[in-house]
Amino acid sequence: KYLGAAPVAMSQGAAYEALQKGVVEGTFCPIEVLKGWKQGEVIDHVIETKALGYTTAMFVVMNKKKYESLPPDIKKVFDEVGEEWVDVHGDVWDYADRAGLKFVIELGKNIHGLSPAQEKKWIQSVSPIIFEYQSKMEKKGLPGKKAVKLLRDLVAKYNK
Repeated sequence: KYLGAAPVAMSQGAAYEALQKGVVEGTFCPIEVLKGWKQGEVIDHVIETKALGYTTAMFVVMNKKKYESLPPDIKKVFDEVGEEWVDVHGDVWDYADRAGLKFVIELGKNIHGLSPAQEKKWIQSVSPIIFEYQSKMEKKGLPGKKAVKLLRDLVAKYNK
């Protein structure tokens, strides 16, 4: 809504038909979705920007009590494998995004980038979302400011 749209929450599975039938006019999604969920078939334009970060966060979790009950050698295996797969998963996701972009280009869709001024405007437009999140976390006694700073640092680091 901060970018002028009326947000509608739905699953990726429902988004294809909603786009196809004109129920929604666009989607905010990872580029890979355009091929993986075939949404590139039912859109005409793609705005490619990483200025706002990425729309998907992925993680693997385990019950903390269960993890703490494991012997140190087993914990070490979980920790090492988890660390090793961070880069592997990231590389695979980057590959999927490239395939998604190639898919829409081959379909003849229009790909648009944002100028630095437009990116700055978008970042400023959505900043209330970040502030609201930060405030909610701080009210719960969680490090909202620290989390937002880390997020911004990571976006700057990987957005090169």
